[in-house]
Order: sequence, then structure tokens, then C-alpha cells
Amino acid sequence: MTTDIPAVDLPWPGLPDRPDGSAQPTRRGVLAGAAGTVALLAVPGLPAVAVPVGRDRARFLDEDQLATLAAVVDRVVPADDGAPGALAARAHESIDALLGAFRTDPPRIYAGGPFSDRGGARRNDFERFLPLDAYERKAWKRRVRRLQKVYTRGLDALAASVPGFADLPGPLRDLALQTTQDPDVTAMMGVAVTHAFEGTWGAPEYGGNRDGLGWEGIGFDGDRQPRGYTDEEVTDPEIEMLPLLDVTSALAAYGPAMALATSEAAMGLLAEAEGDLRVLTERLSALLADVEDLL
Repeated sequence: MTTDIPAVDLPWPGLPDRPDGSAQPTRRGVLAGAAGTVALLAVPGLPAVAVPVGRDRARFLDEDQLATLAAVVDRVVPADDGAPGALAARAHESIDALLGAFRTDPPRIYAGGPFSDRGGARRNDFERFLPLDAYERKAWKRRVRRLQKVYTRGLDALAASVPGFADLPGPLRDLALQTTQDPDVTAMMGVAVTHAFEGTWGAPEYGGNRDGLGWEGIGFDGDRQPRGYTDEEVTDPEIEMLPLLDVTSALAAYGPAMALATSEAAMGLLAEAEGDLRVLTERLSALLADVEDLL
């Protein structure tokens, strides 16, 4: 895969310009504001997170499919101004591990706990994976099989319709993904966006966020238990200001995404959508329909 292409951050696909005619907020700008929420949500035990990987990780995709997927997640969360994106965080490998979850025993679905070794514990309990009961195994097998079909069909269709997709410059990959009419590619992107977020900012044991790069990029220390925080860290925390965002325009363009600001709303909607971005967008758009007149 070509790696010396300069990063170009295009506006989020399919969103209109602002009412005053100026360009919509960039994808990276909005992601920077939402990343903290994703980092807190994508923790062990939640059903939406990708599956842990390690030296013995199970593989599902072939090399060509994995290269195509890497090129896709690179456009979902692009690197920018020194901040690593999904590609550096190896989000594509965490997705591959999710698809091969049942090639290990116990299946790599739920990491153990309660602590990793990042917060003072003597060992990393997250690296031990929990057996599934009969109900969980049946439900997860069905879900993983569905995802296997969605990803393989989508990646193969994308590679066939856009030859050399993995080696194209970023803007051309953006254009291909924005304009595709292939239902298999569209279905694949519906889940790949969510998984790319999780693979970039979730706990490293889940395969992405390699070496904590995703957390480092948003200034998140990661889990701090059992050590916790000092009184000074709680009462006088170091605050790093994120880039200012035009809130009104962001709500107009990204209203559905902004609803993820509360964990309760996010988890309920994610569970209802079963990780499908299209379904999630529909649910959030319906919730915000009554607010549109106020913008």
C-alpha cells in the first residue's frame, strides 16, 4: 500500500455546505470532539467493541481484503497534523480479528477484568478472555457470520469496481466511497465506520489503538484503575483545548453524531442499531427532527 501520500482531510461525505455557503466542518475536526466519548464507550464488555488480538490472533480476511480495509479505515479517521489515524492505530486488524473471533477458544469477544496494568495493577486482566455461555455463543456466532458476509462482499466489490483502490491517493478513495452505488460496498461502510472508531480509540487489548496511539492523539490517559487519580488531578486537571467548532453549523451538519455526547443515549442507540451506521443515523435523525426548526 502506498504510504507517502500527503494527508488530505475532505468534508464528511454527503453533507451540504453551511447555510452561508461556507464549507462544512471537516471530518477530522468533528472526530476530534467526539473521540473522547468513543474512548470511554469502547471499553471491554460492551457489545459494540471490536475483538482483542495478540500474537495468536485469528485471521479471517486474506491479504488483499485486509489491504483494502486498511485503505478504507484510513479515510474514516485520517491522520492529520501529527495526530495518528485509524491506519496507524491498526483499526483494520481489530476488525479482522472480530471476523475471526470464533477461531480461538474461548472466542475473543469479551476481555476479562477488572484492571489492565496501565493503572498500577500487577497484571493485565484485559488480556484474558471470558468463555461465553450457550446463549452468548449462539448470538455472537450469528452476528459474526453476518459481519463476515458484509465485509467480504463489500471489500471484494470495492476492489473490483475501483481497481487499485488501496493504492489510490486519499482524495480519490474518498470520492470512490462517496459516489459508490454498489449495495455491497454501502452495507460494508455501514458497519466499517463504527468499527474504525472503536479500533482507533478503544482499549488496546481489542486490537486497535496500537501502543495507545489513538488515545495519545486525543490527550486521553486511558484507564487509570486501580491507581485512580490524585486529588490534584481531580481538582486541578491539565486541560488541553480542542479546536473551536462552530456549534450551530456542526449541529446542522452533524446533528446525529452530536447525540452521542451522552453515554446512556449512545449505548441505547448502538444496541438498537446493532452497529449498523445507517440504522444508527436513521434513529438519531428521527430523534433530532423536532430540533431542526431551532437551528
